[in-house]
Amino acid sequence: MDRTLFTPAMIETFRACKRAYHLAFVQDLQTVESMAASQICKRFLLKALAEINRGRLTNIWQIQKFLGQHWPADKIAGEECVKAFLFVYKTLARCLASPYRPNGAHVAGVSLKVRARIPHQRIYLEDTFDLLLWHPNMRCLEFVDYHLSPLKAFNQAWPTASILVKQFLGDRLRTRWPFEQLKLTFCRISPQGVNPITMTLDETLYRAHWSQLLKTIAEMQGSETSSFQTGLSCLCRRCEHLRGLQPSSEVHGSGSISRSA
Repeated sequence: MDRTLFTPAMIETFRACKRAYHLAFVQDLQTVESMAASQICKRFLLKALAEINRGRLTNIWQIQKFLGQHWPADKIAGEECVKAFLFVYKTLARCLASPYRPNGAHVAGVSLKVRARIPHQRIYLEDTFDLLLWHPNMRCLEFVDYHLSPLKAFNQAWPTASILVKQFLGDRLRTRWPFEQLKLTFCRISPQGVNPITMTLDETLYRAHWSQLLKTIAEMQGSETSSFQTGLSCLCRRCEHLRGLQPSSEVHGSGSISRSA
């Protein structure tokens, strides 16, 4: 298969462990739907936050109604379901009371999926922006990314694949929002509130590392058309997680492992 569409998750997984990438994205097996409670909470929170940012959930009563209608109680068992529900409820209540909205910023997009073709190649990159903020006075476009876990320390001089893809896609949005500055804000959400960390995306660093990202994508394309051994000897955390999603009969039979939905 000659894949032509790549996402930051695919690129990051490939760089971390090629075997995990093949198991999760190349084999593309979807026979098992199993997610941790934290993953379910994050998906639900992103869906609810999108409704808040669109102005459809404006008070605590509407949030309670939204939870009553959409909370996936059947996917989280027992006491863990109650704890997850309370965590989500308190987090949404705090985000509603104190949303991340800098002075002068306008909501330009909510849960916006953006796809663009790499110039001179038949390859597309795609990502979803949780929230886009446009600062007309500063001519600044800001991407807001929500997450639950503390942000891992990283060297801004060595941007991740996710940051490079966001910057590439952001440049394609310049015709609609003629920005002079591009920012990326990581918002950790919790019942204690919203904790934002903002960084300015540097054009010089982007150009310096873009060629390396293209090499990774070319390697990903080449690896998908070649044979790949999916033995069970890898002790990578990602591979172990994927193995845990596969029924035992399939693990010990063919050695193939399904990915979570």
